[in-house]
Amino acid sequence: MIPIVPEKRRDGRSSFIQLVSYLTLRDEVKPDMPISPDNPYIRPSRSKAAIFDRLIDYLDRKASVEDQTVLAMFDDGTQQIKSGNVVCETNCFSLETASAEMNAVAMQNTRCMDAVYHCILSWREEDTPTDEQIFDSARYCLKQLGMADHQYVVAVHRDTDNVHCHIAANRVNPKSYRAANLYNDVDTLHKACRHLEMKHGFTPDNGAWKVNGSHQVVRSENDFKSIPRKAKQLEYYADSESLFSYATGECRQRIGEIVAGDNPSWNAIHTELIRAGLELKPKGEGLAIYSREDESLPPIKASSLHPDLTLYCLEETLGKFEPSPEIVMLTDDNDNIIHSNYKREFIYEPRLHARDNTARIDRRLARADAREDLKARYQAYKSAWIKPKLEGGTLKQRYQHVAKRFAWQKARARIAIGDPLLRKLTYHIIEVERMKAIAALRIAVKAEKKVFNANPENRRLSYRAWVEQQALNHDQAAIAQLRGWSYRLKRANKTPPLSENGIRCAAADDCRPFNLEGYDTQINRDGVIQYRHDGIVQVQDRGERIEIANPFISDGQHIAGAMTIAEEKSGEVMVFEGSRTFVNQACGLVGWFNEGGEKPLPLSDPQQRILAGYEVDRQASYSEILQPKSGADKLHELEQGHKPQGGYRPQ
Repeated sequence: MIPIVPEKRRDGRSSFIQLVSYLTLRDEVKPDMPISPDNPYIRPSRSKAAIFDRLIDYLDRKASVEDQTVLAMFDDGTQQIKSGNVVCETNCFSLETASAEMNAVAMQNTRCMDAVYHCILSWREEDTPTDEQIFDSARYCLKQLGMADHQYVVAVHRDTDNVHCHIAANRVNPKSYRAANLYNDVDTLHKACRHLEMKHGFTPDNGAWKVNGSHQVVRSENDFKSIPRKAKQLEYYADSESLFSYATGECRQRIGEIVAGDNPSWNAIHTELIRAGLELKPKGEGLAIYSREDESLPPIKASSLHPDLTLYCLEETLGKFEPSPEIVMLTDDNDNIIHSNYKREFIYEPRLHARDNTARIDRRLARADAREDLKARYQAYKSAWIKPKLEGGTLKQRYQHVAKRFAWQKARARIAIGDPLLRKLTYHIIEVERMKAIAALRIAVKAEKKVFNANPENRRLSYRAWVEQQALNHDQAAIAQLRGWSYRLKRANKTPPLSENGIRCAAADDCRPFNLEGYDTQINRDGVIQYRHDGIVQVQDRGERIEIANPFISDGQHIAGAMTIAEEKSGEVMVFEGSRTFVNQACGLVGWFNEGGEKPLPLSDPQQRILAGYEVDRQASYSEILQPKSGADKLHELEQGHKPQGGYRPQ
């Protein structure tokens, strides 16, 4: 298990209510829901009033025991509550009043600028801690931080690949009104996690502390630093490869070999960095690594690439720092590089995405261009969009109608009533009635405007909602964007897999949806494309994998449908995966499938290419080695009998 302390606001205005609502509310749109024009993505309001209203509605909706259940209550006032799918523990009076209670206590300490403390405890995928173990871990961590008696809310989230809990605590003690000193809190939490792993038997994780052979918690000595949090956030939110990940992936091993070699030199280090399009420069009292293509990008510390790549260590071994040599390149008339004094193989391209980091560079660049074009189209949509308004003339006429009606009543009273005092009193009564009518009209207009503005057709689409609409139009870049968002979220409620039988493709191998004959196409919010046959999902395209629910019915019709989708992908990787019977049947269908197409299916597995008949001279010997006679007869039966009848091939 590892602790995470998210970065807070720098103005000291962190909100208890926003934090508590995030811990207890899990009301976002589910990724496995199909995209529909009638149900666009609308981000809920983030105002404090709206958040509080949703929190109350979520906790108390229908006032049923099923929606909010008190699981346990303890003598010290602590209670465990199940709110929807979220199990919480708090020592406040209730979840609804937790933020108000914390604010009331925090106000007693005028020197504590930000009393909100938020941390996360995350377990490895193979660990399945119980709720009691999670709450015990949270209480132990609060005790180690010196906040055992402080107000807190702990919420368990099991809707991601890693079970984790959020801890929201008040730094101000409710008895002494003193704020807890949280200096070096991350280090304290790492040490606490090692003790909890030994206590509950969790899988040991990496961190600032480790357990040695004597079962003692000692400080770990890690040569390589983990990815900086800012770089990790860049890869998470922008789906982009950070400069840190690029540099460590391309240069770390070879830089280590140079530094530890027999003849290290400044020139050798610079040559290796030039090969990757990077440059080593002094920064402050140390060294930093910059991108040669764009020096405006934030650099990374040289020691984060390799621990020995520091100015102090290198100058002791190599002498005074030598700047990077000048690169001389000869180009032709078309600006193509003919010769260079230093070899350059790669460059850092921040437009590339983290999801496709194992794909070919040309396909990565094409995907990046498509994503940039998608963003440009959205900006054009934003610029051209004009907010619709209620008809101003109609509203003006309604106000004028009310004013004229009461003006007519005053004119009538002026003629009909002769007594001046009675006439004046009548004027006052008419004026009061006019004010009441105007107020009622304003309330009605305000309600109409609220309904008008709540209509999705009268609101500019957010980027996510706009991308979903483009995905409905079978836009390949939009579907790739949906899958990128799903890849970064890693939520457990994504579209579930159909079966183990399918076709494995290359990383981020996206293609547009197809109108396959006999299938209905559906696109989910996580970018998964489902093909339904007779109302049942039979084929599912995730980009990296095409899954087949039941490949053995209808004489392999659904296998042929999956092959049609795979035929339009990049062809970098194409391997049948699943049971042996499925692989044999799919390979037996490849020859028939290729007869109706313009190009053969690009299988990448050598053994499957032999089974599919691509290498006829080796097929006989391969069958004799791997298949006994009965098995060969069975394979021949699969190849000949389990083919779609009537020349069917999905289009």
